[in-house]
Amino acid sequence: MKKGCDRLAIMIHYYYEVQSVYMADRKGLDRMAISEDGIITIRTLGEFSLSCGTKRISDADGRTKKVWLLLEYLVTNRGKDISMEQLAEAVWNDEDESNNPGNALKNLVYRARTVLRELCPDSATEYIIFSRNSYLWNRELPCRVDVEEFEEFCAKGADPHISQDERIKAYMQAIELYRGEFLPKSSFVDWVISKNAYYMTLYSKAVEQVVNMLFEQQRYEDVVTVCDQAVVLYPYNESVHYALLRALIDSGQRRKAISHYEYISDFFYKKLGVTLSDPIRALYKEMTSGMEMIEADMDSIENDLRESEKPTQAYYCDYEVFKQIYRFQARSIARTGQSVHIGLLTVRNMKGEVPDIRLLQTLMNTLRDVVVECLRKGDVVSAYSTNQLVVMLPMTTFENGEMVLRRILTAFVRKHRTRDCFVDTKLREITPSAV
Repeated sequence: MKKGCDRLAIMIHYYYEVQSVYMADRKGLDRMAISEDGIITIRTLGEFSLSCGTKRISDADGRTKKVWLLLEYLVTNRGKDISMEQLAEAVWNDEDESNNPGNALKNLVYRARTVLRELCPDSATEYIIFSRNSYLWNRELPCRVDVEEFEEFCAKGADPHISQDERIKAYMQAIELYRGEFLPKSSFVDWVISKNAYYMTLYSKAVEQVVNMLFEQQRYEDVVTVCDQAVVLYPYNESVHYALLRALIDSGQRRKAISHYEYISDFFYKKLGVTLSDPIRALYKEMTSGMEMIEADMDSIENDLRESEKPTQAYYCDYEVFKQIYRFQARSIARTGQSVHIGLLTVRNMKGEVPDIRLLQTLMNTLRDVVVECLRKGDVVSAYSTNQLVVMLPMTTFENGEMVLRRILTAFVRKHRTRDCFVDTKLREITPSAV
């Protein structure tokens, strides 16, 4: 029995020796094949894809997610030997892969290799190598990986020993490479989450630094270009919106600035139930109060002032605009004697507190829709705080104003059938002394 075992051990040893020699020879052939086809381009920002020549594969191809996750981990850890246990943990992430994790991993690697062969169908290139009980991405393969170049450009942009123009160029190259989050289809995986946060921070710093330098050089159009990309990727970053508005104003594009302000004011309210920060609101005052007027006939002026669509509901506006309308009404009533009332609608939970932010967003969106539908075309609505709307009711008595608020509450309850919140209302008449 022992002799049989010894013979088997010798055969196994001989097999692996032959395989190692074969692989050594094979590496030389692989280098030739890849050098003819070109460099492998790997993208991990905004997508995961591998390209070589005219061939391209990506995680949008509809294959099993685990195959792509294994490839993502191997590519991200290029140059490292990854043990089978470490690789299995990274791919299955505490999930029960099977009673035989070794075989499950080998099967997954086989499927990954099959996918990779699509890059170079006519070559025997080995992308994934198994050595000393570990897997690794073939170090001999010439690759360009976007995150590696991204980090290099960010580091160059942060170098204080080179000229400002060189730093700007490096940052702009980094920003061009950043097409979105790191491995977005694997954003739920622990190791991806930490790296994604790191690259997001690098990107935010790059945008901040290059914008400051571009402002110093009065390159406002370049600021607009950088910020336009940044607000698409991260629309909740108010500092980028501020820089974009500032650049539009400084480059003489005030109408575009006003249009963007109105868009983000509506966006932040609908998505987060909040108003814009004071610095951005101050920009709005600047852009509206300092607009240059050109000579025009009455038809041109009327066309400019007229709304693009026929109004059918109450006028919803930013709170800064609401304040200006309020002050105008307060001045007018001293002369006309007309009655104008202000209503405040506050959303609260059953404890009388501000509801949870996730619920509040839904509640405020519903309340806003109800308010603009219930009021007249000449009435005005605005968000006052995260859980409050303020309405202006011209030519309305106190009794009629209360009736309007009751109608709003009834419609709100009908649309939002829940007992976890309520809307508190207050009504007050504008007096000339309020000016």
